[in-house]
Amino acid sequence: MGSILTLLFGRPKLAPPKPEGSADPAASGTAAGASAAAADASALRENIQKKGENAYYYAHNRKFEVPADAKVISGPGLVTGGPPVKLDIEVPEVKSFFGDMAKGEANAPSADKPLEAIRNFSWTDDGGKVKVYLQLPDGTLQDASQVTCDFQPHSFHVQVSQDKGARYMCKMDPLYGEVVPESCSFRSSLEKSKVTVTLTKKKKDQTWYDLKKN
Repeated sequence: MGSILTLLFGRPKLAPPKPEGSADPAASGTAAGASAAAADASALRENIQKKGENAYYYAHNRKFEVPADAKVISGPGLVTGGPPVKLDIEVPEVKSFFGDMAKGEANAPSADKPLEAIRNFSWTDDGGKVKVYLQLPDGTLQDASQVTCDFQPHSFHVQVSQDKGARYMCKMDPLYGEVVPESCSFRSSLEKSKVTVTLTKKKKDQTWYDLKKN
């Protein structure tokens, strides 16, 4: 049987024997890698001993650690262009001095704006007081702070300012009778664009037949 197999397939070829003293290539590679690593380690130690933290090997081989209290910006924006993760940092609001000053100047009444007299008004004698009703164009009053009024014993002066457009004024001098300035008052109706001035008579029993003295 063995002879038949030999005739059909031939004799098997045997691997040649290894020469004495030859080394395994895999083992040689491992040994070479170990030797290189040992050489690098030796060079690293020698370089660090000579130059300390300024050593090339120290700077390129040590492991950097992130401090525990460091704030790290992360997120896809650093790589893909998306938005980074927002840090929870409170930034105090800083008000601009020049910006606030400019805003105040914009809201302040300008002397360059035209000044128009309030001609649409009425008045009534109400016993110890006299009431004056000043009617302004619709939409003039947007805020009560637009109206100012100065009272004197024989006169009053109302002025209405606007951010845009004309200023309005009404000055009555001299009044028909004397008034008590500290007891006089005024109020504004934004909805009706009307200002009501209340004058307190010094002589309660005096009847006013006109608002102004001729």
